[in-house]
Amino acid sequence: MMSASHENTSDPRLEELHAGLHDVFRLVELEHGLLRSRLDDLRGDSDGARLLEGLIVLGNVLQQRLSHLLGLCRDIGRL
Repeated sequence: MMSASHENTSDPRLEELHAGLHDVFRLVELEHGLLRSRLDDLRGDSDGARLLEGLIVLGNVLQQRLSHLLGLCRDIGRL
């Protein structure tokens, strides 16, 4: 069992990892918004539109994975 003093201190590397993952998550969100706005400008049947749709789906997968990793950091580091 962990001591009370150890429970209250989290590893600064874990805090840095959490902050870095959060930054990446925000960048993916911004990119996702930009891609969606660009998609609205393209015709739905064009190759460019299909490519952007694929990138948006990939961005959704990245966001889900980053959310999971952020949750792990919070749980492990009690952040």
